[in-house]
Amino acid sequence: MKRYEYAGLTKELHQRLTLEFDTLKEQHHRTFTKYVMQTKQCDRLQARKYFQRFDNVTKERSKLSPVTLDDMREYITDGLANDLENYLSKHCFSSSAKCRPGTDKRNAGLPEELFKQYCEEIKSLKAKYPNSFTAYIMDVKGCKYQKANNIRTAINTLYTEIGIVTPRKVIQLEGLLSRELFGKIAKYVFNKYEWPESLDKEVDRIYLEYRTKDNLGRDKESVKRTLFKAISMGL
Repeated sequence: MKRYEYAGLTKELHQRLTLEFDTLKEQHHRTFTKYVMQTKQCDRLQARKYFQRFDNVTKERSKLSPVTLDDMREYITDGLANDLENYLSKHCFSSSAKCRPGTDKRNAGLPEELFKQYCEEIKSLKAKYPNSFTAYIMDVKGCKYQKANNIRTAINTLYTEIGIVTPRKVIQLEGLLSRELFGKIAKYVFNKYEWPESLDKEVDRIYLEYRTKDNLGRDKESVKRTLFKAISMGL
């Protein structure tokens, strides 16, 4: 039963999203839950929860939220993901600040000085690897071409101020920026935005690896997970 027309999106965006998911389900006929388990590295129960959330959006039983979109990114094209992110940033309002990560894309959502440092380091990397930037990302991240290309797209999206730095993009940037700059960006973004549960392990690892003497995120009212509290206690 439909409860939310086009899942809170435009008809065109919802049709694109539904088409991409229908195509994906056809490619993994009868094995979609197993596919989610592999991509999310989770158990069958958690995979079914992911599927139900995605299915509710495509069948208009719930609205698409920024958190659900973040979890969907592995299953849709970058073009669609960016279009959905842009739409939600302009139209998703609620009492929770987490519903609306930011509509102002100036400086990619970072403080001006951090953004300048980011651009300087990316510009330097591109100059050093003018014809092999994606290959360099593959080497640093230990990933295949498609994932490296997605990371390169994210880097360029931020560099040109088309998108903002989200927790997922922070994780993508690890290893590609200097340790000092990455630590500052991670601290700023993790303190400002919520992240989906699927990123908990990565956020946990980054907090521990790049922790500082400051109370990183300790006073952020919206962050209430036991995991995060445990991390805070160790800082």
